[in-house]
Amino acid sequence: MGPQRLLFAVLLLAQAAPRETSQHCGRLEYWNPDNKCCGSCLQRFGPPPCPELPNLASQPLSRLLDELEVLEELIVLLDPEPGPGGALACGTTRHLAARYGLPAAWSTFAYSLRPSRSPLRALIEMVVAREPSTSLGQFGTHLAQLGRADALQVLSKLG
Repeated sequence: MGPQRLLFAVLLLAQAAPRETSQHCGRLEYWNPDNKCCGSCLQRFGPPPCPELPNLASQPLSRLLDELEVLEELIVLLDPEPGPGGALACGTTRHLAARYGLPAAWSTFAYSLRPSRSPLRALIEMVVAREPSTSLGQFGTHLAQLGRADALQVLSKLG
């Protein structure tokens, strides 16, 4: 098989495979079927709304600061003490801070304030101060992406 036929076969295969994309997706972008977007769309528009909590999508994240019982439950789940040998759990406030674009140095500082100050509460206050329009839906989406169904269940009490 000559190089022209091989190229023709590859082009036919590339056209035959239907691919979901938006107008912003690049050809070489990884398409994430869970989020239904590519890396460029995720950077430009943020994560899609959380399907588990549609009634919280439009509510401001600042509401969580007023709901002390729910906030305390989330603090217990997302601000764990380091495990044996200093191992950190997955899906903690550190990971949420990274999702909101805060540097690792900020997380280290927030955790250094324990036990007198919760890193999760500090994160929520920081995010609300930077972007007051941030919603509980976006917070729920980040929790879902981190695989924190337990925290989503607690968050659903606000609905």
